[in-house]
Amino acid sequence: MQYFHSVFELFSGVVLVFFSALAFVNAIEFIGYRLKLGKSFVGAIVSPLFTSLPELTVFTVALLSNVRGGTEIGLGTIFGQPFMASSLSYGLVGLAVLFGYKSGKRTSYRLKVDRSLLIPYTFVTVLFPLTLIPGFIRGRAVRLFFGMIFVLSFIAYMVIMYLKRRSGIIEDFEELYLSKIFSCEKITFLGLLQLGIATGILYYGSKKLISAVSNLSTITGISPLGIALVLVPFATAIPETISALIWGYRGKDTMSLGSLVGEKILYSTFYPGIGLFFTGWKIDDHAVFSVVTTTVVSLILLYFISKDEVPWQALFSGIIFFFAYTIFIFILH
Repeated sequence: MQYFHSVFELFSGVVLVFFSALAFVNAIEFIGYRLKLGKSFVGAIVSPLFTSLPELTVFTVALLSNVRGGTEIGLGTIFGQPFMASSLSYGLVGLAVLFGYKSGKRTSYRLKVDRSLLIPYTFVTVLFPLTLIPGFIRGRAVRLFFGMIFVLSFIAYMVIMYLKRRSGIIEDFEELYLSKIFSCEKITFLGLLQLGIATGILYYGSKKLISAVSNLSTITGISPLGIALVLVPFATAIPETISALIWGYRGKDTMSLGSLVGEKILYSTFYPGIGLFFTGWKIDDHAVFSVVTTTVVSLILLYFISKDEVPWQALFSGIIFFFAYTIFIFILH
């Protein structure tokens, strides 16, 4: 009975996050248009900052809560999102690109991308593997040292991407959902209101996820970090995945890949930095699997982005890692 209750609680959290994600995608394109930001900047900076709110909320609530394995669940969100983006999310985007081409929404099944995306993918490839070092070399001084490296790296990344923000100004956006319901001359206010409403729903949904993951960990005997690495990102990665799917289907390729790699940048720099400052950073094999998957897929995409286009098959290959981990954790334990 307790198992089914936890599954229902998890499912309800996913539903709440899903509908909030739709509002996020809509508002982010609007913000990019209003601020006249470049496509690569919106995809790699603005979009991830907003769409990572679910993970940030889960991470914060997990650390502050008294539930069993709260710290491990928090670390699971850090290592889980890059893994989910590199495996399931990329695979789904690959399918969206293929369907977009078949339906006539795209002119090619190969993604034409801005070479500015070489920057974030290089950051991820170099920095994310470094998150394992403080886990194997114990000591507060080591954690603080790497924490500073990650935070400073994120600041450097933002500066670099901001200087390149004029690359491909966004010229179109879908009408705000709230403007379809309410008539208001202050359109910017509606955009901020839409984000605010989504944030409140995300917080409530995240609290449900924390409780569900903790209970499922107890019932199944799987480590909180291991189960959170899959279940939490499966729900909270919806915003950026929806963003990437929509943009990939419509042919906005730089924004599509930028939204996913932007998330991975946050979890290769800023969030590990925060985690290293406030936790003991105790990781296990599940975290290692995440790092290996993310690094391999990032290297593959780095190669194709250097050639200005990415075939949909390269994105779809990430699905293999997702199924491998699912079998590893839920069947082989």
